[in-house]
Amino acid sequence: MAALINQHSFLFAAVAALVLVSAVLFRDGARAADGFALGALAAGLALAYGLLRPGPPTHAQIEAVDALIGAGRPVLLEFQSPY
Repeated sequence: MAALINQHSFLFAAVAALVLVSAVLFRDGARAADGFALGALAAGLALAYGLLRPGPPTHAQIEAVDALIGAGRPVLLEFQSPY
């Protein structure tokens, strides 16, 4: 469960933000400006997710690291999570 929340935290936060903003905007009735603001927020969050989500690792990177490890020279490895 923790891995699910960790890897999809942006999506959970985006849905929570949309629910919170829609509750605030539509508390006095639905107007066109409220719908436009909610749509703009949803489009902005979708764009941010599309630009910032991690991509899959390439096999060339993995093979390059495997070639360096054990080649007789000290190697400094830095591991980073894509999430």
